[in-house]
This record gives sequence, C-alpha cells and structure tokens, in this order.
Amino acid sequence: MVPEAATMSDSITPQRPGSNDQRVKFLVNSELLSDVSFTVGKAETVIYAHRFPLATASDVFYQMFTEKPLSGPVAREPIAVPDVEPETFIEMLKFLYYDNPTISEDNLVELYYAANKYNLVRLKKLCHQFISIEEASVMKVLTRNIPKGFAELNDACLTSISRNPLVVFRSSDFLELPLELVEQISRQNKLRCNDDQLLDALRKWCRYQKDNQTELFDQLSGIVRKRQKQSRDFQCRKWLFFGPICYTIDSCKGTFLVTAIRDFDLFGVGMYIGCQENEQPMSISVVIMSGEKMIRRCQANVPPREDIYVYDCMLERISLRAGAKVTIMCDGPRRSDGVLKKFTFWNRGFSWTGDSSIMKVEDERNFEHTAIAYLLYQIKPFVDQNTK
Repeated sequence: MVPEAATMSDSITPQRPGSNDQRVKFLVNSELLSDVSFTVGKAETVIYAHRFPLATASDVFYQMFTEKPLSGPVAREPIAVPDVEPETFIEMLKFLYYDNPTISEDNLVELYYAANKYNLVRLKKLCHQFISIEEASVMKVLTRNIPKGFAELNDACLTSISRNPLVVFRSSDFLELPLELVEQISRQNKLRCNDDQLLDALRKWCRYQKDNQTELFDQLSGIVRKRQKQSRDFQCRKWLFFGPICYTIDSCKGTFLVTAIRDFDLFGVGMYIGCQENEQPMSISVVIMSGEKMIRRCQANVPPREDIYVYDCMLERISLRAGAKVTIMCDGPRRSDGVLKKFTFWNRGFSWTGDSSIMKVEDERNFEHTAIAYLLYQIKPFVDQNTK
C-alpha cells in the first residue's frame, strides 16, 4: 500500500524529523518543495518527487527533466508512468533518495523492471544480491519473471538453484513450475546434485502434472542424457583421501570427524565404485551426524562399470561455522544378498590431502576398509551489502 503523500500544510509544522536519514525519508512522496510529480500505475496514483536526487541517480531521469522546461505550467504537469505500480515506484524512490528499498519475492521482478526502465544499475545489483541470499524466494522470482523475460534475472535464479538444488527439488514450488523452466534447470551443468537425484526430481515433477506424464519424463530425461556427455561441474573443492588399495570381501565402511577451521559449506562425498565379476547394482550410503542428530543422508543403488569410478553422493548444503564438528559415516559398496569383492582403500597408512586452513579431518579407524574418495566443499562466499 502506498503511503499517503505529505502535503504542504503537513510539512510546515514546527516539528521536523531529527536525523539526516529521517529528513531524507520524509521527502519520499512529499509535496514539500516538490518540483515534479508522477501519475503512476493503472489507477494513476499521484506521487511527488524532487528532480535533483532522481536526475543525479539516473541518466534517464536527467534527460527527461532537461528536455522539459524547469518552470511554467508544462513543468507542473504530472509525468505518466502507467507501466509501474505505485508500491514499486515508491520503493524505487526509496532507493533514489536514501539507497534502502524493501526488496521481496513479491516485488523484485517489478522493481527490476523499474530499475531497467530508468537505468538504475545499483538497484539491479541489489535485486541480484537478494536472489543470491534468499534461496527460498528464488522459485517464485523465477516464475514471476516469465512474463517479463529478463535474461539476467533468469540466469541469477538458475545460478542460485544450481548452488543448492536438492532444497529446490523437495519444495512444492518446484512441482508448480512450467515445463520451460524445468527444462532450463535440467540443462544446467553446474547443479550440485548427481544425475540420479536430478532424474528423481524430474520424475516427481512429471507425476504431479495432469497429462502426458510419460511423454514429459521422456523429454526431460532425454535432456539429462544429452548433458551426461559432459562432466558435471559441481563448483566445489575436493579434500582427497589416499591409502593402500586392494580388493576385498570385507565390510567397507568409514567414520570421519570433520572440524571446521573456518566457515565453509559441505556438499557431498565421493565414493569409489569398483568390483570384480559382478553385474548387479551395489548399495552405498553416506550419513552426516551433528552430535547424536542425523542431519543429512544419501543412499543410492549404483551400477558397476568396466572401470573403477567415483559416485558423488550429493547433499543439501551443510553450512559449518568455524569450530563446528560433524561426523561422516560411509557404508558400501555392498550387496545385501551375497558376497561382493570391491575396490577399497586399506584403512592403514592413509592420508588426506586438502587445505588444512579450512578443515581438520580425523578418522576413527573403526573399519579396515573404506571406499571414500573425497569430500566436496566450498568456502562461503562473502557478500558485500555495500557493493556499488
């Protein structure tokens, strides 16, 4: 709702806002010394402004004001802005006057439209920052951008989704996405999930649709298969495990204590998959514990290949602050119905290779063999709210 404009009679009362910020805020949609007004939105709501802050922030406003007389009856005529709603226009003025608009999933696309219309580069950056920080809002922003079609917003949303897709996949908003957006997500090469997890999400989306479920899944899985020819880039660092290798029928497990030296995000665990004379799928699992509480779990049935390979057990992002501890428990490869001779590391004389300034990894050495290959992690990005 647009706040009622301050009138001239209101503004000449003895009591004035005290601080500089309060005085500037008071001028937003205030008739006090206003030298320009706008009729905004379909309802043609009158909103008051001042040429100086608008012209100094926007070359579009500067050109608009300098092309018209600064005095006389023409200058007093309101400028029509039918394509921006009043609430959005007010938030844009807040940015122009004191650089503090209220951005939400409900107004971001419209605010971005206004920023684009008036060439407000920093306001567009603030919208991008919101998308990067407020992951829960990304799906609604992505959907609301469909009519506007801003490629930059689409890319920002897809980048945010790629950073933590498993959260998106379990949200009800994902099931409501139109096909064109699901296709765009399926084509992303930097999704932090494996192809099995992506296909599971696409299968759930297809089942939620009323018609053509089989045809839709064939279409989407075809996109995934085509993309499989390229290696997925998780945009993660690897903390590597090394040790003496062997094939064994013994249990293949491992428990590792991870202590964060500095803030970082944990995204997954890579596990070696390799066996001899076995064509049946194998089971693996990764469990992440915080104290006595299980916070993440990944289970999968994986096929053998001719060569040894690493299967990435991807997780919803686990954000660890400096000093935080988690326990990683790995189990498998294994078979429940028979003996499996598989490739493992012998859990003696092993070593980890990684940046010791990020984390410390300790092995409880509670099993002789483990198939862990690496941890996938990323240092937390720093978002400067004052970036110009």
